[in-house]
Amino acid sequence: MEIRDQLSSIQEVSDQLKVPKHTLRFWEKEFEGILVPLRTQGGQRRYTPENISIIEEIKRLRRKGMSLAEIRRKLSNSNKVKEDHSNPNTIDALVERVAEVVRAEVYRFFERTDWE
Repeated sequence: MEIRDQLSSIQEVSDQLKVPKHTLRFWEKEFEGILVPLRTQGGQRRYTPENISIIEEIKRLRRKGMSLAEIRRKLSNSNKVKEDHSNPNTIDALVERVAEVVRAEVYRFFERTDWE
């Protein structure tokens, strides 16, 4: 599977999750540091599977009646748990983050490379 196959445009995410594009942009600002899609050189958003999972969680919590502030706190706390060095999943979380950065760089490389 190619790197590009794992990344989704804002339109694809909007269609898939039934969330308007303007809401995705708003949530990106509202959940700064939590929901961070990748960007192409042209500035277009590219969502990873992890980003999509976060959006699904935001939707689920909103349906339960949670405010954005409550959701932000909940997601921030879950990120802190991931970063906790005493957590046995820390290495897995670190590996996933490194893999995401590598995927982003490879994707940017392919965006810049003219294959013709």
